[in-house]
Amino acid sequence: MATIWQSNVQQFEKLDQNISCDTTIIGGGVAGLWCAYKLAKAGQSVIVLEAKRVGLGVTAGSTAILSFAQDIVYQTLDPDTAKKYLDDSKRAIAEITNLVKCEKIKFHLFTTKRKGKRQLVRENKFLKARVVQPKLPYKTRYALEINNCYQLDPLKLVEWLVNQILKNGGKIFENTLVQNAPEENILRVKEHTITSKNFIIATHFPYITKVGLYWLKMWQDQNYCLAFPATDDFCKGKSYESIDKKGFEYRRVGDKILIDGVSVRTGKKPYRGKYKHIKNHINKYFGNSKNSARYSAQDCMTSDKLPYAGLYSHLMNNVYVVTGFNKWGMTNSYITADVVTNMILGKAKQDNIYTPNRIGISASHIGNVFLAFLAKLRPGPSCPHMGCRLKWNRDDRTWDCPCHGSRFTKSGSVISGPATKKCTDCASCTNKCHNV
Repeated sequence: MATIWQSNVQQFEKLDQNISCDTTIIGGGVAGLWCAYKLAKAGQSVIVLEAKRVGLGVTAGSTAILSFAQDIVYQTLDPDTAKKYLDDSKRAIAEITNLVKCEKIKFHLFTTKRKGKRQLVRENKFLKARVVQPKLPYKTRYALEINNCYQLDPLKLVEWLVNQILKNGGKIFENTLVQNAPEENILRVKEHTITSKNFIIATHFPYITKVGLYWLKMWQDQNYCLAFPATDDFCKGKSYESIDKKGFEYRRVGDKILIDGVSVRTGKKPYRGKYKHIKNHINKYFGNSKNSARYSAQDCMTSDKLPYAGLYSHLMNNVYVVTGFNKWGMTNSYITADVVTNMILGKAKQDNIYTPNRIGISASHIGNVFLAFLAKLRPGPSCPHMGCRLKWNRDDRTWDCPCHGSRFTKSGSVISGPATKKCTDCASCTNKCHNV
């Protein structure tokens, strides 16, 4: 993924041996690396298995904000849960910024709508933020300014975590795709065997379908981003995020401004001009600027807006999961890593507000899955994950799954999961139907 962030993370060899350890982490994004760091620091022998390159998947597409003000989440939770989630988010930010270099910023939530103002007023009962008039190139109706928030380079965080994991004796293997579920203490990766006391699934969207029902409880949203050169001090030391459905987000990254302007459920409908929509916004309010980077990134969503962290399933007593970060991966990856590593180290039991066993099935998600299965009656490629009919993404020139968010190149190679196998009929349909 060609994003605004530049990687200096070292490369690692593919798994080429049988190996034993205390804990195996499947997934080398920032969530898996936090798990490995915490366990290795506690004295455990750990290995990280990454299907491609460490940190260059979803993590590389992050806008990398550390904020406890997360859209309008707290008013949707019961008071006790809201208080705990807010406290956990603040604690995570304090602990992360104590470990790695971060830029302190003023984070703004704003709206241009009357309904949005009512929502922000309710949210501020938890945030206790200052009401301000943000310096945006268009009129807003209501805005909150939140202190003690930060921005960081996600790949510098990955680099730091990798160095700490290696320093504490951990091992990392790249280009090592895991397709099988652990069986008791054994995980088979092609011809090699890993023997491990515990396993953590940190693959963004969990890939094991037979237990856990994550394919019923979660979906993926896709965010489109453009970066362009800054011509003034706009966004310096600040970040702006609209809570409106079709609003925009603004971040300052060095001498560039990063705009996130379109968020849609992955594969839900045909994609037409998502980057153009953001470009038009830039031209209208910031002048005719040439974009220096454009990309889309994905986020796993849960119906109650809380992440999952804990035992993958009651049927797998040594397999854990961290997932469902709801667009706040920099903060929630740390929170969830803390939950599962404390469970593995015997420091804490399952945290109930993050338990993966909680009921979280969304009626709209079930409807989308049902419609995608019905679409199998029409011609076109199917997702090897669970057979949903894929849709062609005109902006990114990829095949996307509307059920669970797997994405494939036009030739069928996996870009992102939960699918772990190649789409065998993508290439023929791309050439036939889309003339690419």
